[in-house]
Amino acid sequence: MTLRDTISFPTRYLKPGEIHLTDKPAIITTVLGSCISVTMYDKHTRLAAICHAVLPTENTTGKRNHKKHDIFQYVDSSLEWMLEQFEKKGMKRRDIEVKMFGGAEMFAQTRPGKISIAVGKKNIETALRVIEKNHLRLAAWNIGGNRGRKVIFNTTTGEVFAKFVSKTDIPVLKIDNETNP
Repeated sequence: MTLRDTISFPTRYLKPGEIHLTDKPAIITTVLGSCISVTMYDKHTRLAAICHAVLPTENTTGKRNHKKHDIFQYVDSSLEWMLEQFEKKGMKRRDIEVKMFGGAEMFAQTRPGKISIAVGKKNIETALRVIEKNHLRLAAWNIGGNRGRKVIFNTTTGEVFAKFVSKTDIPVLKIDNETNP
């Protein structure tokens, strides 16, 4: 399959707290900072999934939120849900190709003595713990650092392309709320 072959595939942007699960051809893109995207792919059935998880676990927020649609905000529950979907379709864990991206430290500690929130690091640790607990094999990863990433996932081949996002200075515009005569 060439890049030209994928041009006609539907393209979808994955927002934070979403999962995309499909056995149809598509190109899924997302942009990550401290968030984590994990892809799962089975080459025999071409079932593919990608998540964009924001926080490591529901316990991170200090409150319990049992709304089913909110589980995709969290690394642990997103990965468990994705794995359940693959197992419901009869896939064996050893056949699932897993890849992980993101987890940057976007909010660097700037003052001495302040505790770092380290969301990116905690997201990575949680994903690795869930992957290990479920005896999955991590085939590829591009994690950590202090720069965001754009991720492009081809659901037909399981290929993932990751590109660092350049930091840019956005000019501050002064808006005058007073009306001039």
